[in-house]
Amino acid sequence: MTIQNTHPDRPGAIKGPATRKGAATRARLVRAARAVFAEKGFIQTRITDIATAADSANGTFYIYFDSKETALKAVTDEVIEEFLDTLRTDRPEASDPATVIAHDNRQYILAYRAHADIMRVIEQVATFNDEFAELRRTIRERFVDRAARSIEAWQSDGLCPADFSPRTMAGLLVAMVDNFSYNWLSLGHPYADDEIADAMTAIWVRSMRLGDSST
Repeated sequence: MTIQNTHPDRPGAIKGPATRKGAATRARLVRAARAVFAEKGFIQTRITDIATAADSANGTFYIYFDSKETALKAVTDEVIEEFLDTLRTDRPEASDPATVIAHDNRQYILAYRAHADIMRVIEQVATFNDEFAELRRTIRERFVDRAARSIEAWQSDGLCPADFSPRTMAGLLVAMVDNFSYNWLSLGHPYADDEIADAMTAIWVRSMRLGDSST
């Protein structure tokens, strides 16, 4: 399913005036959309809700966006960039694999916690909209790719067995972190905060049998 234009008189996404004032108005609408989507979810959000939260008229909204889908796309683009910025932090240098894994898992939790409300909305829309499903995959795939490169290096160095391909192991382990974070931080399932990062790291280390390269 692709994004549908819910305002047929205005086909396509409209960027609005290319002025400083226009940019400020659009930014205000995006902030308002982010807050309203986080509170109400995608289905229950109305364009009127976003316009009201931005202290704007519905007509102003349509200068910049042609539907609530395109407004959510603008929000999602910001969230993904912020999320990936958190994941881009430098890893500890000359560290053992367990330290690297612990660092990456903690950064992922930090990024997810900061955007848990919108991640919940993205998960919702990704179930029926192909574009948002692809955006959602972008976040996970960056983490999978990074983990796969590390696992490949560790296997090459003899730090863990090469029983499975790096990408398969990375995909499975990242899915654990990602899905757990969704249930914990977006859906509010209760867990002991002080245990989670360490438990995730222990699962990664044991699953890859780090330090045991025997066949």
